[in-house]
Order: sequence, then C-alpha cells, then structure tokens
Amino acid sequence: MSMGIAELRVQAQLSPKQLAQIAGISRATLQRLEQGHFGNLRTYERIAYALQTDLANILPEFKAPSRPTSEDLLKDLLANSGSAAPEDMPELPAGNWSPTRLTDWLLCPAKGAWSTGVFDVPSDFEWPTYERAAVGKAVHKYAESRLGGEDPNAALLTVADTTVGMDPELWLPFVEAWDASIHLTIGMPQTIEQRLEVVLGGHRITAVIDVVDENGTIRDLKTTQRLPNPISTARESLQAPIYVAAWRETTGEMASFALDYLAHHKSGIDYVQMPISVTDTDIDRVTRQLDYAADLASRPERIIPNPINKYGCTSCAFLVLCHEKFGTLTLDAPRQTVAVS
Repeated sequence: MSMGIAELRVQAQLSPKQLAQIAGISRATLQRLEQGHFGNLRTYERIAYALQTDLANILPEFKAPSRPTSEDLLKDLLANSGSAAPEDMPELPAGNWSPTRLTDWLLCPAKGAWSTGVFDVPSDFEWPTYERAAVGKAVHKYAESRLGGEDPNAALLTVADTTVGMDPELWLPFVEAWDASIHLTIGMPQTIEQRLEVVLGGHRITAVIDVVDENGTIRDLKTTQRLPNPISTARESLQAPIYVAAWRETTGEMASFALDYLAHHKSGIDYVQMPISVTDTDIDRVTRQLDYAADLASRPERIIPNPINKYGCTSCAFLVLCHEKFGTLTLDAPRQTVAVS
C-alpha cells in the first residue's frame, strides 16, 4: 500500500484508538492492516469512511478511472496478496461470524444457512420483527446514552426518537430498572458499545461489547420474561468465551464476564446478575463449534433442517423456505392425525 492507512490516519490527526473506534474495528485489526497485512473488503470500506477518503486511496494499486466494484477488489486481493490468510476473507456471505450467527448454525444448519446468506433468500421474503427484540434494543440504547453522559431525560428522548410507533410502556419499566439497579454498579466504564474482532481457529468473529465496567468485567445486558437456568447458561454460552477472547486479543488482558438480566414479572422487574467463568477450555470449545459450523457453511449441499432441537421448527421464520427447498412440513401440515392399525 503505497500511501498507507497509517499515513492517512496521521494526516487526519487520529490516534489508532480513535480510528478503530470510528471505523468499528479492533485496534489489533487496525495494527495488522497498517503493517501491510490484507483484510476483508468491509473493513477497508469502514476505514475509508472513517478517514473520509475514497477506498482507492487506501488501496492505491486498485486505482482506476471509475470506482472499482467489490467483486473487482476481491479478485485483486486474492490475486495480489499471495499470502492472504483464509481468516482475512469472510466465510459467510453476510460477513464475519458472530455469537448470534453461530447459535443459528448450531441450533439448525438450515436456519444458519438462510440467516447468513449461504442459502439465497427470495427478494420478497419478509424478515420477521420481534417485539421483545425491539424492547431489548431500546433498553440498550438508553443504557448506552446514560453511560455516555446523557441525563435521564435526554436519554429517554434519544430512545423515543428511535422507537417511533412502539408503545413506550413496553420499554420504560426496563430503563427505570436499569437506572435503579445496574447503572451505579458499572462505575466509570472502560469502554461502551465497543466493536471488536477476534480470530479463533482461522474464523474471524465480530463481538459487540455493551460495556466493560470499572473493574474490568464485560457486562452484557439482557431483557427477558423468564430467567434461564444459570448452569445451562454458563455451560452453553457462546457469547462469553467469544467476548473474553476478543477483549484479550485487543487489550492483552483477560476479563471476567457477567450477564445483567432484567426480568419482567407481574410484580415488576427484577435484576439478576449471572457471572460466567471463562477459561481457555471454554474458548477452545467455541473454536471447535466454529469449525463444525464453518465446515457446513463451506459445503451447503450437506445442509439439512434439524427439527430435533429445543426450539423446533414451528416458530422459525424460514419454515416455508425449508418446505420449498427440502419438502419439510409447513405450519398447516399435517392437517389431521392418521390412525395406523
């Protein structure tokens, strides 16, 4: 790279930390790219946007009379890199792995394939919206605003602006509970809404951390109607090992991890914290789960639906698509029971 990301960053009067935060990447990733290693196209585009420059200025070898397409750049990256590592290119059409995407693949490979673009979704497909997920996003937005220094009224207005059409009574009790029960326990946060990347077993994963409190604990906020089993949560967690590994790769430090649950009951909202211990063994377990999912993603002809899981097919957004692709049951079949003599 004749011009260099580092030179452009200095010209923009940004520190590595500032550029990484604006671009939404980890400092480790930025350092790797500034040293001349190749990354994926989405990362370059984020950096170009953060530096307010054209992508061709970051990758001058691709300068052309007109802006090259992503496909052109991808071909040139593969042709010119020679030693480009597999983890530098996204394994999924949707981009990097994430805890949510890995969960989809482990629950049902077909769901993982539909949700990450390995299977083509029809252009007229209506992606579902979930009220509980919208409530969770609203509460996260409030917490982010408060931790960023906004007073309660300003934070409420911020949330209201992003939840037009939603009944405020759905999320107001949760934000009040967050202020009363969680806010003061965080202290002076080390980071807020930090997007990190980590490579595990050659698989690049994106982790978006809610907050790291003043004691160095990664805290992830959850809103729920029913508390999960703490033992099962700790045993099955994908998020905790991935987040701890991403934090360690970025900072060089091991962190503790805890889930902050706000559980809605008839009598009100309870706050329950679930600490999850993370060791290298846990990180290795998630790495092997990634290996399994990535192997399936690379060979889509082997993918089949998996109705034998704890959620089943009934509420899956891709039920009809699976019926069309695999001939599996839709919501209205079978219409009646059949007596077998």
